[in-house]
Amino acid sequence: MDILTGARTLGVTPLTMRNPTINLFPRPREQTLCGGSLAIPPARAGREWLERLPTTIATAEAALATQSDGPWKITRDSGLHREGYRLEITEAGVHLFAADARGLLHGSRVTRQLFAAAEGALPCLKITDYPDLPVRGFMLDISRGKVPLLSELLALVESLSALRINQFQLYVEHTFAFPGHEIVWREASPLTPEDLKAIGKRCAELGIELVPNLNTFGHLERWLRHEPYRKLAECPEGWIHPLTQQFKPHPSTLKPDKASLEFVAGLLDAYLPHFHSNQVNIGGDEPWELGQGASKASVTERGKHHVYLEHLNRIHELVRARGKRMQFWGDILLEDLALAGEAPAEALPVVWGYDAGHPFDTQCGRLAELGRDYLIAPGTSTWQSFTGRLTNARANALEAVAAALKHSASGVLITAWGDNGNHQPWPTFWIPLAEAAALAWCRETNDTPDPVLAVLPFLEDGGDAPEVAVALEAMGALDEHIPVAIRNKSLSWELLCGDDTTRAELGLKLPVPDVVRSLGWLEACDERIRAIGDARVREELGVGTHLAKLALITAGQRPPSEETRRRLAERYRAAWLLRARPGGLEESVGLLRLV
Repeated sequence: MDILTGARTLGVTPLTMRNPTINLFPRPREQTLCGGSLAIPPARAGREWLERLPTTIATAEAALATQSDGPWKITRDSGLHREGYRLEITEAGVHLFAADARGLLHGSRVTRQLFAAAEGALPCLKITDYPDLPVRGFMLDISRGKVPLLSELLALVESLSALRINQFQLYVEHTFAFPGHEIVWREASPLTPEDLKAIGKRCAELGIELVPNLNTFGHLERWLRHEPYRKLAECPEGWIHPLTQQFKPHPSTLKPDKASLEFVAGLLDAYLPHFHSNQVNIGGDEPWELGQGASKASVTERGKHHVYLEHLNRIHELVRARGKRMQFWGDILLEDLALAGEAPAEALPVVWGYDAGHPFDTQCGRLAELGRDYLIAPGTSTWQSFTGRLTNARANALEAVAAALKHSASGVLITAWGDNGNHQPWPTFWIPLAEAAALAWCRETNDTPDPVLAVLPFLEDGGDAPEVAVALEAMGALDEHIPVAIRNKSLSWELLCGDDTTRAELGLKLPVPDVVRSLGWLEACDERIRAIGDARVREELGVGTHLAKLALITAGQRPPSEETRRRLAERYRAAWLLRARPGGLEESVGLLRLV
């Protein structure tokens, strides 16, 4: 049934019990009805026990250390899987088992959900649950313009806890207030040490490891464009992009030498003390210029991959000297799998790929043959888009989790990037993140999307979750109605933000009937958006659909008026500031070509 007609009910598969209104997300691995029922609300002893259920790691550890008896109790069971729990509801009360504090937190949350949703009586049941993958992480890009408000990051941590995410990374290039480097971050509204302390504290309370993520090789154009740092660049006077053959005036890659290592060491010393994690993601992806400038002779003589791996090993020594385990993006490593064994043995490569059909199976199979520990990074498919690419995100996550399970990866790191302006509405990553997290918890029971339950952890008042889910699913399907597909981005975004040549070529390829049909789809999306009660979400999504409309109208050779563009730019600015700091906003607006 067409999602926009509202004819189908966006309900979710219920538990197989007499009360079909009780739904859990992620779906448990095993659930069994035992016969009989427990009265709701329970007697006083039961109500008091429910009120005392742990909500933090500290209270969970305390509960596991306390011997309890009676029909309402918590018991440590070392035979259960790590982070696993077993919940038994009988006619007399509830017995919750867990091997560790995280497992008890998961079990406590499920117990509260069941009792909150039940009316009159709750069927006696047994739930046994534990994760498929030990690492279930989320990485948020805060360096492509948009740095969220502290309040928004703290709210996100709460959502991640509900989704059983146990690792959180904030991707940083220049958006931390590095002492002595004000020229780089002074216009960026960066995170401060106090921000990181608050985020780290709440993560620790909820059993989430806050892992520092700081790029140390490529993607440093925000640093290298400034005169004090330009001398560290591989190509200080600019470079040719190997994929597009375009000249780029601002360097982005450090040259692999001693001076660069000393610079990186200083950044690590300023950044790592604000984290309790024993890991750090040093980036290392896409050093595009390598071999074009300072390292040209070395690359010509020994090959790009040998030069890269030699420098990577030196960065690894910096990390190890600071008592950390290194994570790094594995793209250069995977360009020549024969050299994978030369990467530092203790380091953790992160295999990333963001389009459906990415060769995760081949890449992970090779790393498994080498006996490497590694993570797999799918994406939310929200960046370089105004509406999201939900179909692609779902396929990408399924393929990544399948490869992780098949080839014994340590886990997944779900990514939400912000390439080229971070134009996507904030809520567009909710469904792909939640569904990927559920797959990583238990693929067998969570391979059918539950969009309503997926958005609930992100809403203060979940009353309009169905309306939000319908709108997000409709927006995320826009690209399915346009016959021109582009890798890693939406056509509507490229039509507005791409270079002049690309936009002109794409506009000629796009038939007028497809433009008309897509505009009609977006109008229907707007109908669903207007039904959302949350004013903030309603405005954010509305701006997204209107940007997509503007792009398609422009492609249809009907350029909107200057006043229309100006008003949309003002709406975009206001929507940005609902959740993010002002740093990067004007640059983002400029990339939209609205003013």
